[in-house]
Amino acid sequence: MDFEWQTELDAVDIVPEKFRNLYAKGDSGKFALDADVAKRMDTTGLNTALEKERKNNKVLAEAQKAWTKLGKAPEEVEKSLGELKAALAKAQEGKDGAANFEKLKADLESGHANALKERDTVVERMRGSLHKHLVEAEATAAIAELKGSAVLLLPHVQKHVKVIEEGGHFLARVVDAEGDPRGNGKGGFMTIREFVTELKKDTNFARAFEASGSSGGGTPAGGKAGGMPGGTEKLGAPQKIAAALAARRNK
Repeated sequence: MDFEWQTELDAVDIVPEKFRNLYAKGDSGKFALDADVAKRMDTTGLNTALEKERKNNKVLAEAQKAWTKLGKAPEEVEKSLGELKAALAKAQEGKDGAANFEKLKADLESGHANALKERDTVVERMRGSLHKHLVEAEATAAIAELKGSAVLLLPHVQKHVKVIEEGGHFLARVVDAEGDPRGNGKGGFMTIREFVTELKKDTNFARAFEASGSSGGGTPAGGKAGGMPGGTEKLGAPQKIAAALAARRNK
């Protein structure tokens, strides 16, 4: 076992023999580590510096996020600000300076607001397209593979999947009620197919899948579509819809 250095000990028996001379017995009867050695081993200053560096990195990250939101490099933004300041100063010159200044200010604010609105619209459109590609396509494929009803299951799957950015890549993650990614019990993240498989085993969604050994749409073998298997289970809306679709296909 590695020896853990301590500034004061009741006994030096636990200290490796070659280091025991670094401890001296004091008036209290305890053994104190040599002051110079203790000072050199003190990491308080390093911990403080590390914490300060972490805070600085956080501030820099927030600043970078603010620059990125503008959609331009810092040099471009600084140049634009310089040009705007010069224009504002010129606008305030002369007899109608105040009026020109207010008009220029209003035009700038309006232009900025419109630019942000257009950018938000484009971003939302891109997110919608990305979500459709990453989530809807994969979910539809998984539901079809497991012989489920996309009409009944797709909305529920989409509600429990979120597109996140990780390491510069956008990934589809199955999330829990708090919006946190779910694990699959194997050390990884749950896939959409694993989530659909979970739904197939859930009695509340089982009827949205074709039952094995039956051509119906999720109706258990020996059961009646739209009925109450065994006379004990009360069907919910999803089960009734699935049973109705199954009955229509069997006609």
